[in-house]
Amino acid sequence: MRKQILCALVVLTVALMARTAYIVHAQTATAAELRTRLGGTYDIVSLQQGIALVPKTANARVRMIQVVNGAVTVDGDTLTAAQLRDRLGADAAAIVQLTYLSAAEQRQLASPDAAGTEPPAAGAAPAPAPPVPAPPAPATPPRSVERRGDIVRIGGSAVTVAENERVEGDVVAIGGAVTINGEVTGDVVAVTGGLTLGPRAVVRGEVTAVGGPFKRDPGAQVLGKVNEVGIDVDGRTLPPYRINPGNILFGTLASRATTFATTIARVLMFLLFLLIVTAVGQRPVQQIAARIAAEPLRAGLVGLLAEILFVPVLVVTIIALVISIIGIPLLILVPFGIVLVGVVMLVGFTGAATIVGGWALQRFPIRRHLGEGGDRPEHNPYLVVTVGLIVIAGLTLVGRLFALAVGGFGAPLYVVGYLIEYLAWTVGFGAAILAWLHLRRGPAAPVMTAPPMTSEA
Repeated sequence: MRKQILCALVVLTVALMARTAYIVHAQTATAAELRTRLGGTYDIVSLQQGIALVPKTANARVRMIQVVNGAVTVDGDTLTAAQLRDRLGADAAAIVQLTYLSAAEQRQLASPDAAGTEPPAAGAAPAPAPPVPAPPAPATPPRSVERRGDIVRIGGSAVTVAENERVEGDVVAIGGAVTINGEVTGDVVAVTGGLTLGPRAVVRGEVTAVGGPFKRDPGAQVLGKVNEVGIDVDGRTLPPYRINPGNILFGTLASRATTFATTIARVLMFLLFLLIVTAVGQRPVQQIAARIAAEPLRAGLVGLLAEILFVPVLVVTIIALVISIIGIPLLILVPFGIVLVGVVMLVGFTGAATIVGGWALQRFPIRRHLGEGGDRPEHNPYLVVTVGLIVIAGLTLVGRLFALAVGGFGAPLYVVGYLIEYLAWTVGFGAAILAWLHLRRGPAAPVMTAPPMTSEA
């Protein structure tokens, strides 16, 4: 009996010693070993009180892992070992081992030459200490020049952050190129000008490139999200930048600058459409403008009613075509019908811009040319529709520009501006419908045209 108890104790002791040796080995992995296991998957960055690991490839589940003071956080959430295994899979064990490294070993792990600092094996004679050479010059210059505050360039001016510069804030360029070789603590936004991140670039916020080329050196470090709009990389289109609704009113300077640039692009696109409609359909535009001048309230009510009934009528039409055997082939015409309604709205909006532009030019006269008879001065129709669009969208542009400077305090201006734009679209849509109904009935009297824009003596 005593021999059996003694054998059991011996077996238990050996098992405990093996388990202890395994745990000690797991907790004493060297920095070089961990760098070999993690370096192929993560970029390792040294922090003030720990290290950060950023996936080298886009990962929807993990953006950044931080090991600070023995705790592991993934995207800001502190996780246990079991949660790490569920979140990181095979990398969880190596991440846990990072918590057992000292601060010096963690800095060694983040340094480029960590792989060559393997400690000598146990029992080996230590190598003689080499003579201490003079400290070599640092391989990378420090950030000696510090520029505080945000950097904003609008209108084609380029922005460059050199290797020895540190910008404490955001960097925004609309229409100009952005080149980052130093450090930016906030966000970086480049609209239509292109964005380049050099080998020593460090961006601690988000990076957004809109409508321009985006070049990133493999050595560049981006701790936030990378957003590309309208850029095709390796045959695939990256997802568009999603603007946080909270940033529309009280967001960062980068988000407000992006919204302002989007508003300008939208107005310029509408201006192009209005000029095309004016060139190819001047007569319908004049008829719609005359209808707005004669019946503005009726046109607005008709347009509002048409907007309310559009979706129900479309749904009922599609259901009727589906349940009818004869109507099923006609379903192919539904997209064309939707496009036709959009064209009618655009022509109606052109008429509204024409009437507003004529009103504005009457009150703020500029140089005009004489008509064919030489007895009545007339404005160029392209000038009239351009001025009308500027007047309609002017308050929106002013509000967005004001919001760019003072944030959410510009919201009342551009909210009212959006209401003015919606009113112009609705009235123009209703006037286009009234003009079409008038033509269907057949004109009983000559069609009225928009009142001539004569100068006041």
